[in-house]
Amino acid sequence: MVFILPLLFLIGLAVGSFLNCLIYRLNKGLSPIGGRSFCPKCNHQLSWKDNTPLLSFVLLGGRCRYCHSPISWQYPLVELGTGILSVVSLSAKGGLAFGWQFSVVRGANILSTGYWLLITYALFAIFVSDLRYGTIPDKIVYPVIGLAIIYSIFDIQYSIFENFLSALGAAGFFLALVTITRGKGMGMGDVKLVALMGLVLGWPKIAVALYLAFLTGAIVGVILILLGKKRFGEHIPFGPFLTTATWIGLLWGGQILAWFQAWVLR
Repeated sequence: MVFILPLLFLIGLAVGSFLNCLIYRLNKGLSPIGGRSFCPKCNHQLSWKDNTPLLSFVLLGGRCRYCHSPISWQYPLVELGTGILSVVSLSAKGGLAFGWQFSVVRGANILSTGYWLLITYALFAIFVSDLRYGTIPDKIVYPVIGLAIIYSIFDIQYSIFENFLSALGAAGFFLALVTITRGKGMGMGDVKLVALMGLVLGWPKIAVALYLAFLTGAIVGVILILLGKKRFGEHIPFGPFLTTATWIGLLWGGQILAWFQAWVLR
């Protein structure tokens, strides 16, 4: 584990660089794969030395090598965040990742590790996309929904029927909210995202995640209004709260439920 975590952090940095490219391309109507990376200001193609995750930003002083325009802080922060998320996801629960022990000789555990890391990366990409552009890309959500369905079918720890019901219930609840608010509070992207949450979390962790999302969303909304950053009734992207709550539910949903039962329902 000592050697795995630094390696996973470096892999996470590289994945973060890819996520930056993916988020930008999807929100600019470009092909998500293929083609060389380029500066969004001067459109100059970037070489490998301009694309080294995190390191290039530091060595270039946060500016494009060719046009000297400032590089958005999104790029190093997403790379660093992806590296940290990778390490935390694997080392959660005292060295156990999501409740199962990591083993390089057990293919099933390696497969599970890869699955949960892919879910983490997808959630983070949606987080950044909705925060930066106000979008929850279908080209991220739909493939991950398919992946979650396949995983639920073959993993004996999950009930595919229960997960489907959780997805349908969560999506139906949000669809009702969209209908009632006429799309002012939430959009169809949120409906698709909570369907994914239901497939990944199942019951009752989906309830924990939704509660955390609404709670943190309300708190942040009030703070932004008090600071004058937002006006009452103004739209605030809800995707970042949903994705964060999903990730917390993945890692600590069981502990949160146990605490709630022990201290709130006693």
